[in-house]
Amino acid sequence: MKFKEEFKIVLPNVAMTTAYGIDNDRANDVEMDTTICIDPDHTYGGWYETYDVATGGDRFHAEGVLETRHDENGNVFLTGYDGCFELPDFILERLVEKGIIDEL
Repeated sequence: MKFKEEFKIVLPNVAMTTAYGIDNDRANDVEMDTTICIDPDHTYGGWYETYDVATGGDRFHAEGVLETRHDENGNVFLTGYDGCFELPDFILERLVEKGIIDEL
């Protein structure tokens, strides 16, 4: 399986929070522009990027890699990620909708 999907989503709550639990910024009803890609030829198996539309990512931005494995039946398994402390729920939900099996 290989795909790249771009979509916009309005999130009810967005926060840029440090690993120590301190919010650097927080807002409600933020429109995010998001891209997810699964590609078995990519070093890790995929990537993601999301940022707020209003500032082009100056206020809220996250990106990183999606670590995947592919089996002989064509199934794709999400085994890890990197780039932010916690993979945003809406990205994980979209991956599962696309048929990626969550092994996190």
